[in-house]
Amino acid sequence: MHPKRILLYYPPNKRSVAIETLCKAVHDAGHELVVLTLTERGTFHEEIEKKGIKTYTKVLTRKSGLRYFIRHALYLRQFCRQHKINMVWSHLQEGNIIAVMARPFIKARLITFRHHAESAFYAEVGSKLGLKRNKKEVFLDKIINRLAPEIIVPSSDVWNSMEKYEKCKMNKVQLLPYIYDFSAYPKPDKNKAAAIRDQYACSLLLIMVSRMIVSKQHMPVFTILKKLVEEGLSIKMIVMDDGLLRHELEDFIKENSLQDHIFLVGFRDDFVNYMTAADLLMHPSLTEASNNVVKEMGLLQKAVAVCRQVGDFSDYIIEGCNGYFLEKNRLHESIELVIRDAYNDPDKLPELGKNLRNDVLKRFTDSMENRQRFLQLLN
Repeated sequence: MHPKRILLYYPPNKRSVAIETLCKAVHDAGHELVVLTLTERGTFHEEIEKKGIKTYTKVLTRKSGLRYFIRHALYLRQFCRQHKINMVWSHLQEGNIIAVMARPFIKARLITFRHHAESAFYAEVGSKLGLKRNKKEVFLDKIINRLAPEIIVPSSDVWNSMEKYEKCKMNKVQLLPYIYDFSAYPKPDKNKAAAIRDQYACSLLLIMVSRMIVSKQHMPVFTILKKLVEEGLSIKMIVMDDGLLRHELEDFIKENSLQDHIFLVGFRDDFVNYMTAADLLMHPSLTEASNNVVKEMGLLQKAVAVCRQVGDFSDYIIEGCNGYFLEKNRLHESIELVIRDAYNDPDKLPELGKNLRNDVLKRFTDSMENRQRFLQLLN
């Protein structure tokens, strides 16, 4: 294979282990990779440059949406010509719409990477939750699906969403699971994790790590926890991250006297210590592309409970072997069943966590075999 000159076109400037691992895989294979973002320099650029990869930025003031996209498309055409780019790998909806607009004017082969699965969520449960998807986002997906010559998705849920609800021509879509350099993740401090466990002493310590928005379904877990605490079960839960529903969740805790059982700790730099201290991750999210937190819990050999047929969970979670499944159409009931099972049989949780770690490493680690999934795109 002749070395290629590839442009990774990626809007944000914040770190992403999956994207950084992808960049390193291409660079290590002897190809010349450059990165262009639509945002100013950030931690992402710093990390990529440590690997010997050049990074560039193009920041434009966003006034008119169409004019903004056109200006970026014109710059992308200019950039590809100037740097003699053979292939463009564009990411996220913003990067993909600009790339397909520029495609008729560039010689480089274009591959778009999609990282969301909202269509299925809004079609299946959105109306029940009183939510409607932004019409502009729907329109942009239609344009990208029609004009993109090749599309990469990270999970079966994204694939199914595009096939069933967007009527995309699936012969140009490939499912390639993310790869991760797991050594880039922070390691837990055992002493600090033990101190957290002592701070929240109980028989079963749960944790939720997700934005406080409707689709992440905090309230069903809170409701079931209230019921079980009132029965006298020794259960507590740490809730990490933040979001629009924080005040509503805080009010629920106060109104139901759960201050000694549910703890909203917000964003924490030492999140890995909290995850290490917990027994079970509750993750009833109804929409994902490929969730990182579940993989991080797996690395820590911790048990997880996730929704079936959401994100990539059904691609690697096996009921009773490496995790629990929650059912979207009977969420409250399945949450209660899982928590009761974990409470009554806590000895099974370490085994679930151990198996999850093995499966996460096999499917997602930055191995030569897994790298080849992406390197074959360069043929």
